[in-house]
Amino acid sequence: MEKRLEETLATLLEAEAEARVIVEKAESEARVLRDQTRKETRRIVEDAKTQEEQEIQRILNEVRTKSEQIRKDMLDRARKEAQHWDELFRRNHDKAVNFVIEQIISNKSI
Repeated sequence: MEKRLEETLATLLEAEAEARVIVEKAESEARVLRDQTRKETRRIVEDAKTQEEQEIQRILNEVRTKSEQIRKDMLDRARKEAQHWDELFRRNHDKAVNFVIEQIISNKSI
């Protein structure tokens, strides 16, 4: 009976030792997984920031390009309108001068 008790005790001690090895291995693997998870999380966050910065830069460039085009279009319209008014002035200048002269002459005749 004593031998059986010793064998049972030895078996229990062996099982406990194996359990301790399993627990230590599990804790070690958990630490590795935790570290890997942290690294992966950092990488994902950094990638997201990089993509966000690239998207912001793309949008800013697009807005700058559109703003520049709008500015050029407005400037072109303003130049065309100024040119139109200048042409009208030049075309009607002589008529206006003649009209004023005729008015002055016609008023002196009266």
